[in-house]
Amino acid sequence: MMKRYAPIFFSCMMAVAVVGYIFGIADGVPVPGGLNEASLAVKDDGASIDTDTKLIPAVSYSEIANTPMGPTKHWQATPQVLPSAEYDLFRKIETSEADKKASGQLRASRRAFNGAPPIIPHPVENTTDAACYACHSGGVQMAGLKASVMSHAFLGNCVQCHAPMAPAPFQDVDAAVATSFVGLPAPTEGKRAYKGAPPTIPHSQWMRENCSACHGGPNGWAGLESTHPWRTNCTQCHAPSASLDQMPESDVVPMLPSLDVVSK
Repeated sequence: MMKRYAPIFFSCMMAVAVVGYIFGIADGVPVPGGLNEASLAVKDDGASIDTDTKLIPAVSYSEIANTPMGPTKHWQATPQVLPSAEYDLFRKIETSEADKKASGQLRASRRAFNGAPPIIPHPVENTTDAACYACHSGGVQMAGLKASVMSHAFLGNCVQCHAPMAPAPFQDVDAAVATSFVGLPAPTEGKRAYKGAPPTIPHSQWMRENCSACHGGPNGWAGLESTHPWRTNCTQCHAPSASLDQMPESDVVPMLPSLDVVSK
């Protein structure tokens, strides 16, 4: 009985398959719901067909380098300026020895030794030197935090001197290295030629050309602020140290002809 009806059954199945194939070809290739294949087509002039679609256009590989992305896409690789709070240049400054000592201890905690570049106390992944300059060029205050001002001119590679924090996966790794190195203590004040005279600068001026980064304006360290920040030529009164700046203390100036110095 089965052998008798088997040819009829398979003949019907073949007929249904052929009819379905013919109708499928006539109906065209099915399109997923919500998508429009026409948006992938290109006109003869090379321009894409503008259609209403849910497809998101991709960025060409050649455009990725110059395409801003991420939450900070409005920042480009050029120096930016953030708004800073207004500062009364002539407000009265109350000096405090306790604040001065606390500021000195905080500054020392961010340096491997006295005079070393301070470390970066926050993550810097996925950022650029332009972002560093945006906060540290003039000092920006956000959420109770105050960005220190650069004491030197803008340089293009911040992490060449300032060591950043370890990336997030390695912040718990103990990377301490045993050492017996002890740096020289930081000076607390400059010497005076006489009582009431302007104190000398007790540190070198190399990479510290901007005195107001620590001693003036709204970003000066507590206890270290100048009482006269409106005076912009500090070395007119405060004499720098030749020994700290590694300058010759003799009458001979390197790379210059001998000079005849007349002393009275």
